[in-house]
Amino acid sequence: MKRIYIVRGGFLNPFELQNYSPLKEKFDIKTVSSKFPISDKIELPLIKLWSPTDLPNFPYKFPVLNRIYTDAHQLFGLEKVIDGADIVHVAETYYGYTHQAILAKRGGRVKKIVSTVWEVLPHSNEGIKGRKEYKKLARENIDHFIAVTELAKKALIKEGVAESKISVIPIGIDLKKFKPINKKKKARAINILCVARLVPEKGIEDLLEAFLRIREKNPHAHLTLVGSGPLKHDLIGYKNLHLKVVPYSQIQNEYQQADIFCLPSRATKTWQEQYGMALIEAMACGLPVVTTFTGAIPEVCGNVAMYSQSSDSSGLQHNLERLINSEDLRQKTGSLSRERAENLFDREKVAKQIQKLYGRLAAR
Repeated sequence: MKRIYIVRGGFLNPFELQNYSPLKEKFDIKTVSSKFPISDKIELPLIKLWSPTDLPNFPYKFPVLNRIYTDAHQLFGLEKVIDGADIVHVAETYYGYTHQAILAKRGGRVKKIVSTVWEVLPHSNEGIKGRKEYKKLARENIDHFIAVTELAKKALIKEGVAESKISVIPIGIDLKKFKPINKKKKARAINILCVARLVPEKGIEDLLEAFLRIREKNPHAHLTLVGSGPLKHDLIGYKNLHLKVVPYSQIQNEYQQADIFCLPSRATKTWQEQYGMALIEAMACGLPVVTTFTGAIPEVCGNVAMYSQSSDSSGLQHNLERLINSEDLRQKTGSLSRERAENLFDREKVAKQIQKLYGRLAAR
């Protein structure tokens, strides 16, 4: 059985790794993380290694560590763990653990390297000394790239990766977990849900502005924000606004109790929405989606979402009010959302695509 290591360091999380769980009977798969990743609640064997990212938070933590290590996501002892692997599956082109895997391959310790790439802006993350060299070495030595969107694929090609080395495979979810349910509804109450980091680039301030105007006309409207971040304290105290932190194992309940989902991501000079897992989860749960023309969002949501421009709270308000005022529109749009999730984002279908790629690479 082929030995495969999925290396994600501090970024290890259950929402991505659920796509690999169906493969545990097909390959000898192990995952590798830092000691304190985003979440270790996954369904695959896990090896934890110390990383600079495990240090307690201090002012300018990552700017400091990235200048010391080129990228802070190094994993001490990774080379020994992956020694003899048939495939090491990393992420992006500049992470420290990706560079470690490349050096291990060049030293004859691993056979093939696959990298999943989310980044949609070409030549990003190149400002730190050594990053361009990391990325150049990655382009030359990674055997195959999985771009999660066509936009990520275009960014790789613009950076010089041959199109023949790239497959577009989305990130899927468990459609048996994320699904619509029949719910008891309070008369006239409408719950708008946003699942996101509470940071400016997710458009949280735009959503708040839109919601406050909506609430003036519709006192039965509620906004639930699930997430944490630096804007949390600015959101406390508003009537009908609810702040929550929910583990991923229970997050489906929030979608299933909502009426509308909104993710109003902004575009900045250095970042655009790379995917938006919450969009897929919302669609799978049969929710109508209100979002923005930002990054890969139009590719993920297609024509089933209602869009406004980035940083346009009035556009958000207009689209939200259209849905609030029409139950028929909510039901129609929600049905289209679920259909899109079933067609494109079923983790079982995604796992089969990854299995074929692994098999093809391992046979070379």
